[in-house]
Amino acid sequence: MTIRLDIIPPTPGAVDLFAALDGCERPWIAELSAKAIGGRLRRGRFLLSMPRLALGPGPSRVLRGICARLGAPPEGIAMIDAHQSAAHSVHFGFEPEGSGQTVMKCYLEFDVASQPAPDMVFLALKWRREDPAHWSMSHYLTRDALPPAARRALVAEALPDAAAQDAFLALMADSAPLSDTLTLLEVLEPGSPRRSFDLNLSDRALTLGAAAPALLALMGGAAGAEGYLRIHAEDRLGHIAAGVARDGQPFATVYHGAHQLWPEGQGR
Repeated sequence: MTIRLDIIPPTPGAVDLFAALDGCERPWIAELSAKAIGGRLRRGRFLLSMPRLALGPGPSRVLRGICARLGAPPEGIAMIDAHQSAAHSVHFGFEPEGSGQTVMKCYLEFDVASQPAPDMVFLALKWRREDPAHWSMSHYLTRDALPPAARRALVAEALPDAAAQDAFLALMADSAPLSDTLTLLEVLEPGSPRRSFDLNLSDRALTLGAAAPALLALMGGAAGAEGYLRIHAEDRLGHIAAGVARDGQPFATVYHGAHQLWPEGQGR
C-alpha cells in the first residue's frame, strides 16, 4: 500500500510497519498525533487500528509474526500473545523520537468482560526499533467509575505543569454532558515513573482549530505546536494525553484526524 505523504511521512520505520501489516484485512483506522515534550514537538506519530479478526486465520501466530518482524523483544511478544485471544481490537503505533530513534507499539484493547486485570482497557507493548532491549508494558486503566471530584484530583496530582493541568481539567469539564460516552484512562508502566491520563474527546465534534487555545496550553508552548494546530485546524480532535513520561519529563499529546484507510484505489 502506498503511504500518502499528506497523512503519514514514508520514513523507513513507517514503511516497515505498513509492510508488516500488509496481510491484514482493510479498512484500518488511521489517526495522527503530535507529542510535546522537552519544549519540542514530535511529529510523524500515528496509530493504525483494526479488529483482532482482521489479522486473519491464526491471529496469535499472525500477531507474533508482525511484532517479530518489527523487532519486538521475545519476552514482550510472549506477554502480548498471552492475552491476544481476549482482545477485540489491535492497534499499532509509530513514534519518531527526537534522538533519531523510533518507538514501535502494539496495543490490545479489551471490553469489560474480557479484561485481563481489573479496569484494564488496553495493554501495550512498546519498544525501540533500533534497540529492542529498551521495551516496556503500559497498562491503561479506566477511571470512569470514580466520582468527578476524585477524577479531577487524580489528574491534578499527575500533571506537574499548572497550565497543562488547567487545560486538561477544562477539557474534562467541557466533556461532562457526554460523560457516559467519554473515557478517562490512567496510564501506568510498572518499573518506570510513567504516569499519565488519556481523555477521549471524539464525541465532542471539536476540531483542532476550535480547541487550539486549550491545546496550546496543554502542550506548554512547545516549538512548532501553534503551526501544527493551524495546519491541521480542520481535523477532528480524537483524544488528548498528558502526564510524566518514562524518562521523568512532562509531556502532552494530541490525537486527531481519525479516518478509514483502505488499500489504494479502494477508498470509500
